Amino acid sequence: MTCADTKVCWIFPVLAVYVADYPEQCLVACCMEDRCPECPIPPNKRGEHQDSKSYVSQNQEEVMDLLRLDLLGSCSVNFKAHGCCPTYPPFWMDLPHSNIFTCFTPNLLHQLHKGVFKDHLVQWCT
Repeated sequence: MTCADTKVCWIFPVLAVYVADYPEQCLVACCMEDRCPECPIPPNKRGEHQDSKSYVSQNQEEVMDLLRLDLLGSCSVNFKAHGCCPTYPPFWMDLPHSNIFTCFTPNLLHQLHKGVFKDHLVQWCT
């Protein structure tokens, strides 16, 4: 890459944060929109904090294997049970040293401001 001082330097970009609203997070994570884009928690358990420690981040290699099997036509029941949505190839497939499932951050404009303050508090106050 050519820097501002016109020297050519090597760069090694690493995806550390991916800011998106919830539908885009689900699309990037290749999951259905009723699922959590970060962990494999069942849809009916979302929001219950007592079980949240038992669910770790999605395994990127497992999701890629499920997507490859779906692409080849040997889709199993595990694909839908895992909550996957066929989006192939994902842009993060060949990114080194990054896990897309740990890169998601909340979109404060849509998820906090609009979701909590505008929708819920305004309805509660009026």
